[in-house]
Amino acid sequence: MEFLPVDDLCSDEIILRLEKTCEAQSEKQWVPAYYFSICLPDGTGIGHCDLRIGHNDRLYIGGNIGYGIDEAYRGHHYALKACELLIRLARKHHLEYVIITCAPDNKASQRTCELAGGRYIETAAVPEWHNMYEEGMRQVMVYRFDLEDAPKGKAGISDVDTVRKQYGTASRLNTRISIHSKYSTNKQGFGNWITSHYRLRKGMAVLELGCGTGEMWLGKGEIIGGCSRLILSDFSEGMLNKAKETLCGQEGIEFRIVDIRDIPFADHEFDAVIANMMLYHVTDLEKGLREVRRVMKDDGTFYCATYGENGMMKYICGLFEDRHIRETVNDAFTLQNGERKLKTVFSDVERFLYEDSLEVTDAGDMVDYIYSLQGMTELRKLPESEIRSVLEKNMRDGVLRVPKEYGMFIAGGFSTGTGLP
Repeated sequence: MEFLPVDDLCSDEIILRLEKTCEAQSEKQWVPAYYFSICLPDGTGIGHCDLRIGHNDRLYIGGNIGYGIDEAYRGHHYALKACELLIRLARKHHLEYVIITCAPDNKASQRTCELAGGRYIETAAVPEWHNMYEEGMRQVMVYRFDLEDAPKGKAGISDVDTVRKQYGTASRLNTRISIHSKYSTNKQGFGNWITSHYRLRKGMAVLELGCGTGEMWLGKGEIIGGCSRLILSDFSEGMLNKAKETLCGQEGIEFRIVDIRDIPFADHEFDAVIANMMLYHVTDLEKGLREVRRVMKDDGTFYCATYGENGMMKYICGLFEDRHIRETVNDAFTLQNGERKLKTVFSDVERFLYEDSLEVTDAGDMVDYIYSLQGMTELRKLPESEIRSVLEKNMRDGVLRVPKEYGMFIAGGFSTGTGLP
């Protein structure tokens, strides 16, 4: 890789002074990297930062960007400003996205990632082989920055003033997406919890239906490498293209457009089939489930995560009951009825519940979350100020405690059932 000139990595407030560059060392999974001192315009050093060019399992944990600000200079958003300049350089290298990670207890770095427009992905376990594990780190929060999303040469992430002005809109959109990471009481993360239940042995053939953006497979190189075949599929071509972008460079994955009701594979082809958070969207669910059972081996396993009927939406709508707000949850496949529906096709069904809730300290984040949902149409007709007022009245000691109800089913065997009720 050719290292680029970096003389333009400066703003009115800081300058990035190049200290060294390092070539890739593939045997160590080290990619080409730039290392900088962060300096004030008068040359005073106030910290350090680095940019690593590429993507792999090591970088998913360690991140493309690292930084540190000397204690005497903290509190001035210098880390944010350094990230803006590094992302400018990352664009020149045509990276589609960069990853920044931080410790779960590092609130300042979390705030930097949120202000910069990062999208929270998960709280990932640090593998024992990673150097960060030797340094005592056991978990990292993973944020992704899609570089193609920000307008080039305009505002986006490279203009801190615009970021600040738009924090109530663009950056708060990120807050809505990451509300679970900010306020969940269970820090394991739903995605990590789901994959911890997979019983995937080396050499298995695996099919995922409704893979979405593919983000749940980020950092799962060990699982991917152990599969004899891994197919990620989605009904939407656009969503599948996004999954390809997300997992760009990850070997061992096939991508296919697949309708669960007409799976284009032979009988008994897969050891495991996965369909997380999507079965409630399927029309003619019984046909879809029978297709899943058809392509599974006799001793195969079906994994499917879903939500319950007594979670966030029910709680939130209950707060507005005196305003005659009536919202219905899509109950086509829930934790309450999923076992019964699966047993029309599978003889063995286990249900697992993910214990979690939200403890929200900023009612504005919950207002934004409500307005981001496609459902809750009646509730969203109320003025924002009224919604906020109701939420704040239900806070106790400054905290709104919101129940969550998520979980998954693991199914196998053959049922002699006669069809869905």
